[in-house]
Amino acid sequence: MLTNCDKDTPNYCGDKNDMKKIAQLTAVFMVLAFAVGATSSEKITTPAIPQKQDGREIKKLEWHAPEGILPGQYAEYLQMHPLETPQFTAVLTDKSRLDADISVLVDLSLYSQITANLNQYIADLESEGYTVYVSTISGGTPQSIKDWVTSRYTAGSEGFVFVGDITAAWAEVSGSQFPCDLFYMDLDGNWQDNNSDGVYEVHTAGTGDMAPEVYIGRLYAHSLSYDTEANMVNDYFSKAHAYRLGQLTQPWRGLEYVEEDWYDMAVNLDLVYEDSVVRYDYGYFTTGADYLDQMDLGQHFVTVCAHSYSGGHHFGTRPTESAAYAHVYVYSPTARAAKLLLGSDDGIRVLLNGSLVYSNDRYGGWTEDEFEVDVSLLEGWNRLLCKVSQGGGSFRFSARFSDLAYASFPDLEYQVDDPATHPMEEEAEFIRDWLLNGFHEDISDNFWNYLTTNYLGYPESTINPSEGQVMGGHTWTTAGSSTPYVDLSAYDDHDFGACYAFVRVYSTTEQTCQLWLGYDDGARVWLNGIEILYDNVYGGYEADVSKVDVNLNAGENRLLVKVSEWMGGHGFSARFSQTDGSPVSGLSYDPLPTPIAHIGSWLINGPYPNQDIGTRLVIDYLEGEDVIVPSEGEAAPLGTWEASLNTGRPFDLVTYFDTGGDWVYSSTVQERDPPVLFYNLFSCGPGRFTDDDYLAGAYIFNTTTALITIASSKSGSMLNFHDFSGPLSEDNKTIGQAMLDWFQAQAPFDLWEKEWYYGMVLNGDPTLQLLFCVDGDGDGYGDPGYSENTCMTDNCPAAFNPMQEDYDQDGIGDSCDNCIDVHNSDQLDSDGDGIGDACAYVCGDANNDEGVNVADAVFTINYVFKGGPAPDPDCIGDANGDGSTNVADAVYLIAYVFSGGLPPLEECCP
Repeated sequence: MLTNCDKDTPNYCGDKNDMKKIAQLTAVFMVLAFAVGATSSEKITTPAIPQKQDGREIKKLEWHAPEGILPGQYAEYLQMHPLETPQFTAVLTDKSRLDADISVLVDLSLYSQITANLNQYIADLESEGYTVYVSTISGGTPQSIKDWVTSRYTAGSEGFVFVGDITAAWAEVSGSQFPCDLFYMDLDGNWQDNNSDGVYEVHTAGTGDMAPEVYIGRLYAHSLSYDTEANMVNDYFSKAHAYRLGQLTQPWRGLEYVEEDWYDMAVNLDLVYEDSVVRYDYGYFTTGADYLDQMDLGQHFVTVCAHSYSGGHHFGTRPTESAAYAHVYVYSPTARAAKLLLGSDDGIRVLLNGSLVYSNDRYGGWTEDEFEVDVSLLEGWNRLLCKVSQGGGSFRFSARFSDLAYASFPDLEYQVDDPATHPMEEEAEFIRDWLLNGFHEDISDNFWNYLTTNYLGYPESTINPSEGQVMGGHTWTTAGSSTPYVDLSAYDDHDFGACYAFVRVYSTTEQTCQLWLGYDDGARVWLNGIEILYDNVYGGYEADVSKVDVNLNAGENRLLVKVSEWMGGHGFSARFSQTDGSPVSGLSYDPLPTPIAHIGSWLINGPYPNQDIGTRLVIDYLEGEDVIVPSEGEAAPLGTWEASLNTGRPFDLVTYFDTGGDWVYSSTVQERDPPVLFYNLFSCGPGRFTDDDYLAGAYIFNTTTALITIASSKSGSMLNFHDFSGPLSEDNKTIGQAMLDWFQAQAPFDLWEKEWYYGMVLNGDPTLQLLFCVDGDGDGYGDPGYSENTCMTDNCPAAFNPMQEDYDQDGIGDSCDNCIDVHNSDQLDSDGDGIGDACAYVCGDANNDEGVNVADAVFTINYVFKGGPAPDPDCIGDANGDGSTNVADAVYLIAYVFSGGLPPLEECCP
């Protein structure tokens, strides 16, 4: 399991209709004129002395995968790839040298199928001044391969290329196991497998240090299904060869595509591409669809920061730099003085019955009941509107009414729809108070067994606990929630294991009904000792996702809910209901429900983007904040008002807006075939090359353009990007060398650095450089006059023409040629009309001898009556302007030459 990988935050309101999202996004663009002006924020540039990034202070990458997909494990890898005694065989050529700069290790089963392209690759390296040593391998253990790398390093090699299914070494950090190429790169450190399970769980400096001495690039297509492994590797070598010849190019520019969790994090492509960098980092707009659109423009280098898994990127819709509204109707049976207690992250502005009662334009985290204001509640219905501003990260607030002694009112009622048009409808109530026991911690790899493991020490189906009783080393404790969602992580925030919740349900009669449940992750439920639900799933919360027919006894009933947890949010909701959602009569509970305090049911609208922190909170985006009386589904300036159920302590707006997002899968990359050369994937797990159709491989194999993906085989990724981009910007520095420089700059490694960095893999040819190209029009072809350009020269530097069309083969692209049909490399245009002299045809000059005389009449008659050659182009024979060359033109010319008739027209060709 991936130690750093948090899964989805619970989605308390469930999935929203996709059309709603489309409508919201459309409306957002309508208000961008006063907000951000574009989906990209100001480019984040590298300071003169970059500050060292500390992964403990940066949002961890999360394993986001559909349908509960988890990372492939070492045991699975061994089943498909049993370790065998290695057989190394040197491939000798005329130029083979033991002290070669670059050593290439090729899977023997692949070698004969790629020999021609491999030889071309070796020739390319030799033409660049490298010496190359090649060996094949059959079988191999991690230690035997490392011994080979060490011997080659001792002989002079700094760079290594692994081609084909070269055995992966696996490491373990904080309970997470993953393929680890650093094991092969650090040659003098100490790597230990203390429990002899084949996985290295200890790495220290040993006799040397923890930094790598060599760089390694993998050409690993073995786990991809897009074509045969040989075809994909051969195709890759062909691309690398074309790139070296300047035949495979993209515009000299970078794209930084940064999801909301890191919207203010520098990734330093400016060190390479200077001002030719575009950055997109506004949460809610950084979507998978837009990411693909930006790559379609053609990019030299892309850094994408997104929560992911080995088979795809996940793009959420959590906002940044915006404001959002929450509205609720509050019923008070009497007019009364009250306190309104508030918390917010960041600023908050509150209107009660249309009057501004509180405003605090701030930047800071949420604290429960941090702010208070004295207010007056009217008898009957009151309107409460909260507007919350956000920079980045959390987007939370809370609100509750109390009496003047800060006690919650037990008789307030809440409704999201306008009571004038939507009378209050009864619905089944949620069970909000429980006896809780836990958290019972387990290990990450045991996820699928959490629900079947008995952590209590008593038969789970028979328990009937009391408050204060100890079971399984934990005490049963009463815990209440002011909202339907019981947030278990708020009581004991741990990962990997399960928690128990128990309640006694009293029914005045024996009756049948349904139990409606929502949970994050899976749930197992017993009613009166009978198991009624077992749903062993991995994923976020959705209310009422399971509806189970049940029988309630007259009198006491025992309900036990067990909820599993693998990281991230952890909680559930439960209620007894009729099939239509109406209440079940005659029910009461032990523990008794506590009064609702913090409001957890709101109408939400937004987010309204605004990068100006000075105006973000004060602008009236609704154009009438003081008079609105919204109901669910009603239109707003941005989208519609939508109801949301959440824990009110705090209410998490991020959870509301980030309701699924979209994906870019490995298959998406294959279908879209982005025109990008190089990628750095700040993502969770896309470099896990042992997983089927791993994303880093999908980018570079069976695609037209891509050559390199830097990615991680686990959670974590590159930080301190300047340590990579800086070396990469140096002349003649290869990507492999820049990667080595980056790794060495991070060493030695603390635990958090191991968690971030140890899965880093360079996928592709590490000897490639970023070939320089001054390309003013961004079409991948360089401007003339730059001797340092490594790209091909543009035949039309003033216009974007990536196809370099040149119909007349005069070296001037059609987009710039003043005479497309005629070879005129001099581009002469004597009269300055934009039409080259070569195209300035003389009307009536049928034989094209640059004069009008009787020979043109004869030429025309010969063409019309005797099948002679046609005028070229045909239009120059049209002397009289009737639109075609015919006998009338011959008569017209004879009259002009011999009888003083009218001259031919001045313009006859378009």
